Amino acid sequence: MDNEEREILMQKFAEANRKLLLANEKLEAANNKLKEYEEKTAKAEKASRMKSLFLANMSHEIRTPLNAIEGFSRVIAETDSSEERMKYLEIIESNNNRLMSLINEILDLSRVESGEIVIKKAPVDLANLCNSIQQLFKFRCPDTVALKWSKPTMPVMMNTDENRLTQVLSNLISNALKHTPKGEINYGYELIDDGQNIQFYVQDTGAGIAPEFIGHIFETYASQDAQQQKGYGLGLALCRIIVEKMGGHIEVQSKLGEGSKFTFELPFHGSIGGMSTSNRTTTNVKTLHLSNRPDEKNMKTILVAEDEESNFELVRIVLQKRYRLLRAHNGIEAVTMNEDEHPDLILMDIRMPEMNGLDATRIIKEVNQSTPVIALSAYAFDENIREAMAAGCDAFLAKPFRVEDLIEICAKYIK
Repeated sequence: MDNEEREILMQKFAEANRKLLLANEKLEAANNKLKEYEEKTAKAEKASRMKSLFLANMSHEIRTPLNAIEGFSRVIAETDSSEERMKYLEIIESNNNRLMSLINEILDLSRVESGEIVIKKAPVDLANLCNSIQQLFKFRCPDTVALKWSKPTMPVMMNTDENRLTQVLSNLISNALKHTPKGEINYGYELIDDGQNIQFYVQDTGAGIAPEFIGHIFETYASQDAQQQKGYGLGLALCRIIVEKMGGHIEVQSKLGEGSKFTFELPFHGSIGGMSTSNRTTTNVKTLHLSNRPDEKNMKTILVAEDEESNFELVRIVLQKRYRLLRAHNGIEAVTMNEDEHPDLILMDIRMPEMNGLDATRIIKEVNQSTPVIALSAYAFDENIREAMAAGCDAFLAKPFRVEDLIEICAKYIK
């Protein structure tokens, strides 16, 4: 074989090697792509399973309190014993609170996941906040569980969103209560990193978390509670999203049978050791009972624009002993009755037939700017409140409302 033939053979060999390398690279890329697809498929299947489990337990969690509310609402109407009625009323109220808590968490989760959550900062006395949380859980803790918080020696004021901070701590304490049948739950805060950051914590002596689940504890649809039929598993996911929105991060340490400790860190902006500028006062809770019934001839008039019979009936029962009530079934009637009756206050539903509450409010305010209008609506997102205020409403009260809040807001605008 001469040199020329050898050279041609070497070139062919090199070309074959080059093609083999390219083929191997393509095969490796295809294998990597296949592996990636398999991982994505596995994740999608897992997410689908968790969502199905989540929805199944969501249905269970919604239907359970609804069953009690519906059942005892019928029973309470058929009993003559005032003692039994109070007992059934407490059961209905307890299940109503449970249902409202679930609905609020679902709505909150949808808002924060879509980026609608807004952090509103203001100076907050952390000692007052922690005391308020202890009062909030005072009657929710069983006798076998002690809820404690460690108060620092120096007062701390923090510029933060009080509602969101309370929500995170409350969710963590609620989670601890669910897994601590007896023992202690401790919570509090401490400044770290030379005061650059602040760490909040909730520690319990409960059942603890399995090691294989800790890495997924804050995922939206991954809920150990859901798998064990113990809850709906939204609280911890909400905590993570809110804490991250506030510029911090959240972690958990746990041992099975020994308990768990949740901590979250936030950037600290505030003062230490200064005098508190937050003066909180407690107000007496108003009830449906009146010590002195007002003179019916001198009663102030409230126009209630509400198309739903049950909603109007509730307002009527709450306010009928305090005010003279008029009823409008839609926005057109509200405008007409306002011109004829000149009420002292208008409670305005937003979604009504013929004419909605916003359009009715605009017309009413054009006629008489001084007539106070309070929006009373189940559409209670931030944009709904902004639209109501832009239309001329003086205040906004979301449905379902607390009886005390309705009484208080009416008294505020009727002098």
